[in-house]
Amino acid sequence: MAEHPFDPAAAMELIAAQERRTRTSFDGHLDQVLAAWGVAWLFGLGALWFQARGQSPYAGPQGWAPIVFASLLAAAASLTAWRTVQTTRGVGGDSGYRGMLYGYGWLLGFAAYFGIMGALAGAGASPAVLGVFGVVGPLLVTGLQYLVGAAILGARPMAALGGWLIVLAASIGFAGPVTALVLGAVLGGGGFLATAAWVTLRRRRRG
Repeated sequence: MAEHPFDPAAAMELIAAQERRTRTSFDGHLDQVLAAWGVAWLFGLGALWFQARGQSPYAGPQGWAPIVFASLLAAAASLTAWRTVQTTRGVGGDSGYRGMLYGYGWLLGFAAYFGIMGALAGAGASPAVLGVFGVVGPLLVTGLQYLVGAAILGARPMAALGGWLIVLAASIGFAGPVTALVLGAVLGGGGFLATAAWVTLRRRRRG
């Protein structure tokens, strides 16, 4: 029985084809993921601001608003992780492994965020400190994950949006906790929704 010789060029082409299919599949759901994050930021941070507005001194949101924000963040992160794992399932080699790590990185990143929030509260951090970190922490996690995702999946809109979120995380905290909530909701959530609309229009034009 004749053996088929190993063809390095064919193997590289197969890997490249798998990566192209992965990117195409993820791009098909990117607008859904972006819209989910846009809703989470706009309405989640908006709910926190609605409770905190006019507080003097700042005491922080209480009751239902933090639960709404945490639930929306968890839902958006879970959707992103699920879409990523679903997209890279069946892709072998380093591409599948990177995709799996990226998907689960969302869950680990936000688990770390909530853990740090709990530690700061337990250490006696002031409401203002908790309020600022409560806004910029998720922005930083999301921005870093979007940059990593852009590198893995080749999605340029994710790179631009990730950089924008990191800039917001590094700057809006100086405005104080209440103003940071408004800026995070409008500039963060609005950025996600605008990018989702652009991705949708681009896909329809191409289709």
